[in-house]
Amino acid sequence: MHLLYYDEVKYDPPTQPCFWLGAVCVDAADVPLVEDAVNDVSEYAFGSRLLAKETEFHGKEISGGRGNFKGREFTDRLEILSRLLAIIEYEKVKRLYIRIIPKNITHSPTPPEEIAFMYLIEQADSLFKSLDSVGMLFGDYDEPFVGPSVASLSRYRAGGTHWNRGRNIENIIDTVHFARSHHSRMIQLADVFLFCMQFMQQDNTKGWRKGVADVISASGIQTCARVRVWPSEPQWYR
Repeated sequence: MHLLYYDEVKYDPPTQPCFWLGAVCVDAADVPLVEDAVNDVSEYAFGSRLLAKETEFHGKEISGGRGNFKGREFTDRLEILSRLLAIIEYEKVKRLYIRIIPKNITHSPTPPEEIAFMYLIEQADSLFKSLDSVGMLFGDYDEPFVGPSVASLSRYRAGGTHWNRGRNIENIIDTVHFARSHHSRMIQLADVFLFCMQFMQQDNTKGWRKGVADVISASGIQTCARVRVWPSEPQWYR
């Protein structure tokens, strides 16, 4: 059985022109090993392995020197990011992301977050099938999307995804489970992974951004098991 942990980056033009969902997927038996590795980084960064808001990792905070990383030297923050990316790059950790480009969607009443979630379900189910496994989904707790996500997954499992090339969902079990990010090292990894993926779509040629981009590029996280970017050109969606 595999567990897939996902996070989102919200559509917020002009700062963020896309809606993203990104996930890390691990065999349930390997989750404690991955968690332990993140706890090692926590001990290096904070002097504690304990799960708490004070030991929480967020990609945006690490790169920008905010939150738990306010006042820390840039080189130290890059070292922390590099250590987390090395974990995300583990062979045991499968990665996937969805990127929806709203400006290319015309005449659609369906919000980009709903389209993204549908594609996430399809890609997660496909990944579980390729691993000859079943899986469960865990998301970062974001109250407005909890109910709709649960309801959508229930519909997809009952009747397939709702579009003209919809797929049957057969390898996802149970419902979507949600947790606060400071309660889950795995969701924190999903956050760092997705932050890095969307970061690499921006202009990173100068200053501190180049330093962060160089660390991301040196890792192998941009090679993913499943990717869905849609639509690449203007397209109608019901």
